[in-house]
Amino acid sequence: MLQYVILGFLQNRDMTGYEIKQMMIQSTSHFIDASFGSIYPMLKRLAQAGAITFEELVKDGRYQKSYRISEKGKADFLNWLRQPCHFSPYHYEYLGKLFFYQYLTQEERTRQIEELVAEMKAELEVLQQIEQECAGEIDQFEYGTLQFGMKKYEMMIAWYQRLSEEI
Repeated sequence: MLQYVILGFLQNRDMTGYEIKQMMIQSTSHFIDASFGSIYPMLKRLAQAGAITFEELVKDGRYQKSYRISEKGKADFLNWLRQPCHFSPYHYEYLGKLFFYQYLTQEERTRQIEELVAEMKAELEVLQQIEQECAGEIDQFEYGTLQFGMKKYEMMIAWYQRLSEEI
């Protein structure tokens, strides 16, 4: 997902690797963050794939590369963004995509959210089934974590449904 977050940041303006890292710290670090050791190799791969170009500059006596998204990169980014977003409790791709929904049409945003909510509801149903099957057989701590998972899904479903109504 890192390559698409970088391409998303470059949608609005050219940036250096340092500026990309700073943007990440300020905006996406709670669901995706990367070190300079990950960002710079990804920038190199994106340039080799033709998704970005760069200009070498000297600013304040320091060598810099300023990266710009190419038409291929814009197409790759929008293709990724338009793909159905699958919910995972372990990865936050759904938040990565949500961050860039301004580049989708209203219809695409609504469809993406509806599909994501349906997947979250299915995950919640699994936990509810486990709760029914294990009633009285698990200790309070196991039950507490099960309840936490169910409340988390309920909160996320409600949050996305409100967002869908607002957009």
